[in-house]
Amino acid sequence: MGNINIKIILLLPLLGLIIFFIPRLKNRTFYRLFMIAVAIVGAVFIAMPSAADKLAHLVGVGRGADLVMYVSIIFFFVAGIILYSRIRRIEAEQTELVRKIAVQRAEKLD
Repeated sequence: MGNINIKIILLLPLLGLIIFFIPRLKNRTFYRLFMIAVAIVGAVFIAMPSAADKLAHLVGVGRGADLVMYVSIIFFFVAGIILYSRIRRIEAEQTELVRKIAVQRAEKLD
């Protein structure tokens, strides 16, 4: 019975994330599908931990938990790089916008 309790504790936040974020990704079909796929894989691994172990053994990792950890590390590293590049792009766009506004204001003063 203790096994079911931890599964519920792990599945509820996963379900909550889907319910909370999917509506906010209105025109982002790829992100919606990706989030749904990750949630389904997560739910399968939570409901059937042996599936994660089998997949881990197929790719040469000892345990399913280790595989999930390795994939998570890679995922968050890539997500960090993507977010960093977006922030840099937004900063560049903002700088360009401020320059244009400054030039327009300077032209009005002349």
